[in-house]
Amino acid sequence: MQLGNYICKEINGFFLCKSSMLYQFKKLFHVVTTRKVRINGCSEELDFSLRNENSLKQFEYFLRFIGVEKKDVIFAEQVHGNRIECVKRRNLKDELNVIKGVDGLVTNEKGVFLITRFADCIPIIAYDSKRNVVGVAHSGWKGTLFEISKQLILKMNGEYGCFPEDIFVSLGPSIGPQSFEVKEDVLKMFYEKFGDGYIRRTNELTYINLWKIVEDQLSEVGVRNIEISMVDTVSFNDYFYSYRKEKKFKRFAVIVGLL
Repeated sequence: MQLGNYICKEINGFFLCKSSMLYQFKKLFHVVTTRKVRINGCSEELDFSLRNENSLKQFEYFLRFIGVEKKDVIFAEQVHGNRIECVKRRNLKDELNVIKGVDGLVTNEKGVFLITRFADCIPIIAYDSKRNVVGVAHSGWKGTLFEISKQLILKMNGEYGCFPEDIFVSLGPSIGPQSFEVKEDVLKMFYEKFGDGYIRRTNELTYINLWKIVEDQLSEVGVRNIEISMVDTVSFNDYFYSYRKEKKFKRFAVIVGLL
């Protein structure tokens, strides 16, 4: 099944998605979860918020399904900023690993799995196949204003010598330009930073195209290979959580790692 530019399959009860562009790279593990899962024949909502016991159990069940141990995964705390942290195996402990104060993670070490969580914000997955470096970032509207997409590429360049033209970037399922309605306070911040090129007004409502902003930010730092999923979490709410639509704290996840 195809959702936008993402390939989606049901595997052993999990309905999972991958980027069509990144699918070609055999040394890269990447997957985007959806809310759909069947456990022991019963339909449930797969939730990576880790806010309750059931969510933690589902997380552990999913790790067993993909063959990854809890000690090998690490989360970004996600504070709607633009800090990116490099992850090494020495950062990992036996308990739940979270790096505080960051919205993006990068690594060049095999067997280390980076996790970020979403419900409208843009997942940014970046991979350099020449140097085998992977990064992931959480770009909400604040992170987009703070240009976290650029910070991710600059971190990969500064820490690992990645050239932007060698990096493939996919923007995952997130709120689309037809759904991201804003009020005057947010509109003012975007207009002052970017002008009116990303703003659309219709029937007295105002919308901002975050996808295009992030795409242009990546282009500005030299990234040439950019894919937008074209999957709007509001429109595809049957598959992906949307805080804008549901006002719930459940989250889907992006998991990346090097094989």
